[in-house]
Amino acid sequence: MHTNGPMWPMGGMMIGWLLLTVLIVGLVVWLAVSYARPRGGTEDTGTARRILAERYARGELDTEEYNERLAALR
Repeated sequence: MHTNGPMWPMGGMMIGWLLLTVLIVGLVVWLAVSYARPRGGTEDTGTARRILAERYARGELDTEEYNERLAALR
């Protein structure tokens, strides 16, 4: 059986396209996840709000002080 040349260049091109496609899909997924995440330390703010609510519930803060501190966290 005689071929017109080695077949590996065609296989190499297919692997290259596959890798390029995986790279592009990975980049799109990474960008989507990055933009979907909350920014700027919202986890810390959430923790601070939770602690503030607990202190208010225990009576350590009055309503006015609670609202002032809550507004400062926004």
